Amino acid sequence: MEDLSYSPRGDLIIALKFVPPDAVSSRKARRSRGALHVLVKEAKSLAAARPHGTADPVCKGLLLPEKGKTSKQKTSVCRKTLNPTWNHTLIFEDTSLQELTERSLELSVWDHDRLGTSQFLGGCRLNLGKGKHGGRPVEWMEAAGMEVKLWEQMLERPNLWVEGSIMLRPTMDKPIYSSSMTE
Repeated sequence: MEDLSYSPRGDLIIALKFVPPDAVSSRKARRSRGALHVLVKEAKSLAAARPHGTADPVCKGLLLPEKGKTSKQKTSVCRKTLNPTWNHTLIFEDTSLQELTERSLELSVWDHDRLGTSQFLGGCRLNLGKGKHGGRPVEWMEAAGMEVKLWEQMLERPNLWVEGSIMLRPTMDKPIYSSSMTE
């Protein structure tokens, strides 16, 4: 059952694909273990962080546990909208399908501020939701619902796009679902 103690933050529409090493097209293809492609399509009905009711949203991607600056990527900024369309692909190279069973993709949407501090609008974590990395409990492996379902579909279908709409969390401190959520 969903935890209804939060206010809706909007939805993020994404597509995921694991590209096996034999399909990776780069100079490093011989040494590559594969790549995770994340197509950040759009967000719908974001909650405005500013009083005038709009935002300048940007989506940031982080592949946990972090392994250098290639683990962090972001889209361009869409100006003055609560329904941004990015159609931007984030590519996390040199990761294997097996590694992705123990990793987590964190996507967060921010209201970009060129002069001050950007404000968090919402986020999600995609992983298998097992709560552990390397046999040890970690807080960033607590996905549930569609976050787990989409990640599982990506792992089961290498080299094929899987697409879904993920409800954005109001905070990345804790999951938006109770532990009894099984969807």
